[in-house]
Amino acid sequence: MLSTEIAATVKKENQINYTTFEWKNGRRLANDQDVAYILPSDQTEVDRLQLNHNLWKLFKSPIHNKLVKGIRVLDIGCGPGWWTLDMARLYPNSQFIGVDMADVFVTENKPSNVEFRLLNAGTSLDIFEDESFDFVFQRFLVMGFSTDQYIQSVQQMKRILKPDGAIEILELVNEYGHAGPAFKNINQWINEALVARGMDSFIADKISGYLQDAKFKNIQDINYDVPIGAWGGQAGELFLAIQKMALPAVKVMVTELTKVTDEEYEENLKEAYEEVEKYQVSTRFRLIYASK
Repeated sequence: MLSTEIAATVKKENQINYTTFEWKNGRRLANDQDVAYILPSDQTEVDRLQLNHNLWKLFKSPIHNKLVKGIRVLDIGCGPGWWTLDMARLYPNSQFIGVDMADVFVTENKPSNVEFRLLNAGTSLDIFEDESFDFVFQRFLVMGFSTDQYIQSVQQMKRILKPDGAIEILELVNEYGHAGPAFKNINQWINEALVARGMDSFIADKISGYLQDAKFKNIQDINYDVPIGAWGGQAGELFLAIQKMALPAVKVMVTELTKVTDEEYEENLKEAYEEVEKYQVSTRFRLIYASK
């Protein structure tokens, strides 16, 4: 017979409404009113996310020694699971759970200390018990959570963290530095699309405040300006390759949620790629970590 604790968890998992998807203009998109995420979830996006993962180091939180000894880690919105898999191989004594609404998990040669779960992190983190994780990681959900869901996610992370557990969030700011006319258009169009879905282009600038409101401690907030193009060296070339996959994906939401046409977007995109060297365009990110 199941214990009361296990039975409650099974009941909650059985109540999860799994996300449905549809194909539009050759891209696989979520088709669910509870899902705020408005980028595609398909193989092309999986490839982009791998490049994105390669651009960033694994973590900044001072938690290496605990990971070596063995702790329980949650990766929220893990996508294919690149971060989860790399961390699990690096820290075999720790247990890793990656959750995402789309079943795009990379399971080939998956380490035994990795588990992937299919769920909408914007609505279903309550399936996890109080104080059940030592480290919670979340990356790039500015286009995945509505503002309300983002705030709720911070509160849920606080609940499921053990005392003295750590949280780390890496987030994109919808702001191109030194933008030319074409990139300024993209900034504006993305913002319009996000607002239409109850999202905030600049939520990254508010995360530290959300953590303070949730009574997190030792909050560290780091700004990054990442170059786009050869002018920025190896990192700039890699990020340009990422942009050349990301911006066509962004077109799906821009043309769906604003008055911008496919033709207008494509013409503007050509001009944007020409601006990266002329203006030395960059993108801003924020990495925030704290402890409970």
